[in-house]
Amino acid sequence: MTTPAPLTKLPTLTGLRGIAALAVLFYHIRGAMTGFLPEQGITILAQGYLAVDLFFVLSGFVLWWNYGALFAEQGLRAAPHFIVRRFARIFPLHVAILSAMALFAVALIVSGRDPGAHYSFAALPAHYLLIQNWGGGDTLAWNDPAWSISTEWAAYLLLAVAGGWLARLRIGAWSFPLLALAMAVAVGWWFAATGRTSIGSDIPATGLLRCLVEFGLGIILCQWWTEQRQRRHGTAIIYATALGLTGAGALLLIGLQWQPAAVPLIMAAIVIAALQASTAKRPLLSGRVAQWLGDISYAVYLSHFFLWILYKLLFVDDPANVAPTGIVAFVLLTLAVSHLLHIALEVPGRRIAQRAGDRLFTAPPIVDAVGRSKR
Repeated sequence: MTTPAPLTKLPTLTGLRGIAALAVLFYHIRGAMTGFLPEQGITILAQGYLAVDLFFVLSGFVLWWNYGALFAEQGLRAAPHFIVRRFARIFPLHVAILSAMALFAVALIVSGRDPGAHYSFAALPAHYLLIQNWGGGDTLAWNDPAWSISTEWAAYLLLAVAGGWLARLRIGAWSFPLLALAMAVAVGWWFAATGRTSIGSDIPATGLLRCLVEFGLGIILCQWWTEQRQRRHGTAIIYATALGLTGAGALLLIGLQWQPAAVPLIMAAIVIAALQASTAKRPLLSGRVAQWLGDISYAVYLSHFFLWILYKLLFVDDPANVAPTGIVAFVLLTLAVSHLLHIALEVPGRRIAQRAGDRLFTAPPIVDAVGRSKR
């Protein structure tokens, strides 16, 4: 048996993240494309919200890939380090864009226009803290896509506490697909029991559960996939599992019309396929453009909703009938702005927040009587 070489990067996952961010973007602007896109095209774009479910599974996988060993070694003591880095990753850009939207709402008020209930200043503190989608609201407000960042923030906090326990789990070759199926059926049952037929229904009430289940699915997928890569028949098991999850998802979706149960399984199968593609000599989506899209995907995801509001206000006469050139111009504008946000705000903000957090949570060195460090 030949042990696979250790993986340091998973380029296909990075590229997939960029595609998912674009899917969400087109989901939000699809209503402006009815003048030139056939109904089938609009229907396809309307499924773009499911890219969020892919993000949740990807996030659980990638975070365990990066921090699982730390939790295994340090348990709860790893929590401050983990939280600092997740805070530094998501908050600087989130706060900047939300603040820009708040200034926009103030400008509307100053100009004598009512910004509407969507810009509720009473709800703004919860949005700044990223707790708006923890069950306390009944509608999306401000930067709508940030609802998923709010639920991921909750998932990060739970992982910080439970990471040491999760590191002690042992996911057997066939226990992962059984666990995945059980989790998916539980989600589907809960949606059905509450009268909801779509996993995207009533996001303020359902989004947190949706995220936690799929994030957890990503974590156990990482543990399982990492183990199977080392086994003699592991590759065959991995591909068989991916096919099985796809088949089960298709049966639930098409045969039983049980979409909330099908989505987690299908997203897990997509992530497995992307993982296997990352191990190829020439990984899929490993080119410069795909990797660049993956790198700026968080900026695309968080900025496009507000940019679309501004774009329509400044350049669009009929929001329900934007010309193809106008759509292309908006997409290029979003990519350009996202690139600038990534290099000028997101990356520097992350570094500053990490340094500040490390100083806050790292104890000073112990020194002896003559000032020599004992660490």
